[in-house]
Amino acid sequence: MILEINGWELNIKFSASHFIPYHGKCSRLHGHDYGIRLKIEGEMNDDHMLMDFIEVKKALREIVDKIDHHVLIPKKSNMVSVEEIEARVIVSFDDKEYIFPVEDVYYVDVEVTTAEELSNYLLKEFMKKIKVPENVRRIEFCLDEGIGQGICTEVMITR
Repeated sequence: MILEINGWELNIKFSASHFIPYHGKCSRLHGHDYGIRLKIEGEMNDDHMLMDFIEVKKALREIVDKIDHHVLIPKKSNMVSVEEIEARVIVSFDDKEYIFPVEDVYYVDVEVTTAEELSNYLLKEFMKKIKVPENVRRIEFCLDEGIGQGICTEVMITR
């Protein structure tokens, strides 16, 4: 049995800008409309459900609400220099330097803000927010950079 959430249809999506250092045109500051898709696999529980849709959607919305309309800055990068001075964030790499208001920045605990790294990060954030019931065995978390282009990360639940 599979529970599916399509963020494009349920408005579980966000807009954000980022850059990927040393990756051609993607090293320029640019943005995406990101959509979340989720699949939870398992068996019905004693309540005749796989998992509560309301709980799942609430957790996903909390995640996207925090990140929506921000510049995504990697916290673990050795390619990017990040400095906070007063209410500004100064980001530099190669011959580029950006200055953002601190309230416009969302720090992501990744090395690079690729779709792959963001998908892994957001799945971890989702797992922190929910209690995975005993009947769930697999969760697939997909992050789309626009409709038709995305990456999926999965976690197998072992007990």
